[in-house]
Amino acid sequence: MAVAALPYFRSDLGLINRKAFQRRGVLRHFGLASGWLEQGEQIAVLSVAEAAGGAPILDIGVGGGRTAPLMQEISADYCGIDFAPAMIAVAHKRFPDVDFREMDARCMSFNDDAFALATFSYNGIDAVDLKGRHAIMREVHRVLRPGGCFVFSALNRNGREWLPRWPNWEVFGGAGLRPLRLLRAAAKLLLSGVNRVRWSGRRRDDGEVAVGSLAAHDFSLVTMFTSPLATQRQLEEAGFRVEAMFDPDGRALTPEVWRDSQAPWYHVVARKGGV
Repeated sequence: MAVAALPYFRSDLGLINRKAFQRRGVLRHFGLASGWLEQGEQIAVLSVAEAAGGAPILDIGVGGGRTAPLMQEISADYCGIDFAPAMIAVAHKRFPDVDFREMDARCMSFNDDAFALATFSYNGIDAVDLKGRHAIMREVHRVLRPGGCFVFSALNRNGREWLPRWPNWEVFGGAGLRPLRLLRAAAKLLLSGVNRVRWSGRRRDDGEVAVGSLAAHDFSLVTMFTSPLATQRQLEEAGFRVEAMFDPDGRALTPEVWRDSQAPWYHVVARKGGV
């Protein structure tokens, strides 16, 4: 089915996803997560860790606090923010002595040039529309010191997460013949189908930037999918220079292969000019 192209997408994506991020099952998932998600994430962050050592770090979209201990190994001068209050409550419960704040990255209350490093993990930047994405990049640029780095991950428009297939029969894996588990798996499959149909009208695609429902969390999220080349252009418009991109396995994505990369998502290391 053909989908229409729009230069800017609906501004209510953040509202949809903020609500989804506060579902009980999603909170449980984020509240149990710990450590590095994958090698690509670790390589991207550690590539700038030495320069940010001991300096202020801003952790955007902190969720249940998974990244807090990882970033505090780089610097104790740490602050984590999230736009979902229930997520912040989970993070506070796990790490009561850490500075977590409810805050929207599109409009942050921090001073200019306040941080040496800003991170935004788990494709969190994709939870808002294109206008919001530009706003986040401008705000991160504002609060970073000259020469500071922005490390984040983003869903790839050219990857397999864009337009995922349904039904996904893998939900029945491990259920065996146990009636209760089979019932839960069937309910999960049904909910995924309902959400997929529910959000189908939000789908947009211009070939490099797209919006669609994400299979994770039962298709309850409606997210952006952006090609590496488009992300590079967006960052340059905001005043950043892209220094590196990595796929989930930690392989470097050179400019020559950005256009053809089918990685489901990618990790970006960008630097603010001025030094």
